[in-house]
Amino acid sequence: MGSLALISGTEAHTASPRAGFLALRDELRSRHQDLDLIEVWEGIQPGERATLLRSAAQHLVPAKPINERPVDMRTPEAIAKTLTHIPMGEMPQATRDQVRAAIHRMSAYASRLKDRLAGNRPHPSQALAASARAALDKGDLTGARHFLSLIEHAE
Repeated sequence: MGSLALISGTEAHTASPRAGFLALRDELRSRHQDLDLIEVWEGIQPGERATLLRSAAQHLVPAKPINERPVDMRTPEAIAKTLTHIPMGEMPQATRDQVRAAIHRMSAYASRLKDRLAGNRPHPSQALAASARAALDKGDLTGARHFLSLIEHAE
């Protein structure tokens, strides 16, 4: 295929070959500044935040040696309680990294749990694909296209 051309009036302009690079650069900058994490964090309910903070706190190394911290401040719950009132943008980078890792761990756990609860049920698109094959076997192209359309638009 040729280059993408944007028609404006009567003259054609070629899309910048750097457009993809610039979009990627902007995304990497926002990730480096943890803007994506801050956006996700703002959408998380307070109870879920507390759970994520407790998970992250298990992997955080305190600024002071553990024996110099008061006994009641050594637990992940205490660390999480301290972090609960700090906005994500103001948390130290190590803390943000651990929160991001906790989100990934929880997400993977939720996916595994969802798969386990779903059991060995076939994916819904398998039944639609079988119907499309049956329609093709009968020579019904309209029916086959219908089932393929349903597969393409399935969530």
